[in-house]
Amino acid sequence: MEAPDDLDCDPQTMFEAMAAGNPNLPVPDFLSFQQVKSKAKQYSHDIFAAKTALVNILDRHEETVIKRWHKKTTVQRQRVLTIAFPAIPPTHRPDFWAIRRETAPQRRAGTFYRDHWLLPSLNLEDLSKPRNLLLFLRSRARNLPGEFVNADANSVHVGHTAQAIIPPYLSGYTMLLAGQDTQQSYGRMLSWDDDDDAFDMMSSGIGLQPGEGLQVMEIQQRKIQFLQRCIEHILQDLPLDDLSIPKQPEPPEERLQVNSPGWPSLTQEIEEAPYRLQYALEIDRLRTFVIARRNEAEDHIWSLREDPSYFQEVASEWSDHRQERILTASGKSHPVLRQDLFWERVLSNVVVDAYTNLVAWDLVSKELDRTALTKSNHHDQDKQGQKLPEECAEALAHFEHLINQLTKGPLGNWKVAMVASPPLRQHYVRDPQDPTNTRIGVTSKDRSHKKADHLLWLLEVLLDEDQLFLCGLDNVCDELEREIRSNRTSRERISPYIASLISDLSLFGELKRHIALVTPGPRMTVVVEQKELNAKFNKKIKLFSQTFTTLTGLGKGLAKVGTPQSKFDHPSHNRRTQATTEKMQQAEKNLDIFWRHVDDHCKEKTSGTIHQMLSEILKERQLQRTPDWVEPGKEINDNRVQNESDTISSELAALELQSRSENTITAAISHARARQKTKTRGVPSTSSSAMVGGDEDAPVDDVATPIFEVSKRGFKVFTSLFYTPTEEEPPGEVPWSDFLSAMASVGFSIKKLDGSAWMFAPVDDAWQQSIIFHEPHPSSKISFQVARRIGRRLWRRYGWTSENFRRA
Repeated sequence: MEAPDDLDCDPQTMFEAMAAGNPNLPVPDFLSFQQVKSKAKQYSHDIFAAKTALVNILDRHEETVIKRWHKKTTVQRQRVLTIAFPAIPPTHRPDFWAIRRETAPQRRAGTFYRDHWLLPSLNLEDLSKPRNLLLFLRSRARNLPGEFVNADANSVHVGHTAQAIIPPYLSGYTMLLAGQDTQQSYGRMLSWDDDDDAFDMMSSGIGLQPGEGLQVMEIQQRKIQFLQRCIEHILQDLPLDDLSIPKQPEPPEERLQVNSPGWPSLTQEIEEAPYRLQYALEIDRLRTFVIARRNEAEDHIWSLREDPSYFQEVASEWSDHRQERILTASGKSHPVLRQDLFWERVLSNVVVDAYTNLVAWDLVSKELDRTALTKSNHHDQDKQGQKLPEECAEALAHFEHLINQLTKGPLGNWKVAMVASPPLRQHYVRDPQDPTNTRIGVTSKDRSHKKADHLLWLLEVLLDEDQLFLCGLDNVCDELEREIRSNRTSRERISPYIASLISDLSLFGELKRHIALVTPGPRMTVVVEQKELNAKFNKKIKLFSQTFTTLTGLGKGLAKVGTPQSKFDHPSHNRRTQATTEKMQQAEKNLDIFWRHVDDHCKEKTSGTIHQMLSEILKERQLQRTPDWVEPGKEINDNRVQNESDTISSELAALELQSRSENTITAAISHARARQKTKTRGVPSTSSSAMVGGDEDAPVDDVATPIFEVSKRGFKVFTSLFYTPTEEEPPGEVPWSDFLSAMASVGFSIKKLDGSAWMFAPVDDAWQQSIIFHEPHPSSKISFQVARRIGRRLWRRYGWTSENFRRA
């Protein structure tokens, strides 16, 4: 491809002319060919020289480095890091720290925090942890610098968008880094005049604009020389230049980790990512997250239909996060709160969000599989430094567009819910309501609070499209998770509903991050025209649009069947008596009436229920209902009375889940699997007077299920999850830590995701059978009702009952 004619003019004159019309447009430094060539040559020499030194040291002394680093205290590690980089920033994401301390004009005039923007991964907080520096040393020593080009280019995204880091500029040339394996070829430049492919290589993302290439090389030089200084200080008493010392076997990666009481987490993976070799689109890993989230959305729908108390909790959460709840500056409440219209809005949103979420995540799952299939079909052509096959590039463009569009859903919910969240509502006031429209305006009481309130600043970044583009969704979610995890006060300000939204946004952010790793920045050429992207997207979301359209207008009449919310009181946590049994049955009848109203609405619009419309992605399940009360001691001949496995009744419905799993707890899993025995059991009988469809989701006759021998503590946990209702008092709360240990002991790998979500993956078929549960908030204990819901979901997913567990 030839370069456009307008790039042949003097670039400096062109930039200055554009800046005259837009003073906010930054003007780069302009370098000559010889200046760029000289700098690139020096950077390449420094990078490969330091890499060779690291390889020689690690080949002979890596085990010693590991032992010494693990023995050091945090203060001692920070001292080493500071010696290697005296101006090293103290905190995680120093670019976020800098963005709050400089205005845009100050950054454009010349930032005071260049290293904060250019090298955000070099900071004391992250590198003083036991594992990160060791990963960093190994990855940069054992892999070629060209393999880090995309990650290093993307790492300075915040600095670029904030206009704090402006790459120099040279027109007429393309710099090659990825795929260049030698010191002599790394950073070589191709002239657009002499090489017909040179401009196309830059515009497609294979090569770089020379100024951007120099910036990547500077980042790599600074990082690897920093690592060289660190390791030389750690081993300062050893003869590091003595190559006669025999090479040692490379220690396994497990040696890099000291014993830690924590569970594997997505946060840890994201935190370690800058120090590892990162791969674009790790399909199996992403599929694990997406399918678990898709299954969660399906369980959520059935929980809303089956469990009155769950339905009540979800409706209450949505009600509490409506902007009508915010007072005006004069302390007045919204007039609609006293009308049925308010609850019609709330209940309508509960229903619409539940079903559209399932359709959306099911679509993401399928499109991720299609992208993976396309990628695998061209595996032999997918090489670093080479142009992506056209089919792969187009599939990736369509997938990226899909993710960008679907991210608007949780972001829309965020814009409504965050400012109205009960712990945060005090910072905002509602504008007086305009009687001519339903739009609600909300403003901050005092914007100065954000300077000192890091959490609120992060939460508000997600409200502003420009700020979100500047910071990046994945970066913001990463920093949010860190702030919530490390600061108890911040954690207490996050409601369970907001935590669930953070989980969803984090998963979308992780998908975006992997897509961005395919190229070292935005392409100059368009792979797929916007018109084609939109057309294909509209075809893909046809079912989503049909679902939304069918449920539009649902609110009318919902208040009559959905309020007062007390009609859904379901005292399954109380001792079973005739009175509690009848109250539970009445709550279930009230819930059936509500959903019958929803189904009737859909039949009027489509001649079928919403479940019939979604039959290809939504399996029908049998709703469990509370059997009639029978006096203790009386002989039971009613076929509505269930056996033990069937007593996992409606109060067990599924635990509300909203959002992102691998890494096995190997010792616990191996121990558990060694002790498993197998039994067969029949299908639980049904006591349901209200049934939806068939029984496809219920366990099947003669299915082999394991017998787990568990510890005393684990047995107590599973007894609570699969508790059999009796006239006795039900068990108490289950500590979340006990639940995690119990699940690990029966063969689950466990991973903490962002927000409140935790993923549990069976080792046999993790990506299909993973399941997500949400950590209780703010309490760290699982209530009896939630424990029963977890039991219901485990029964649905794996066919487990109390009979599957024995004391070891």
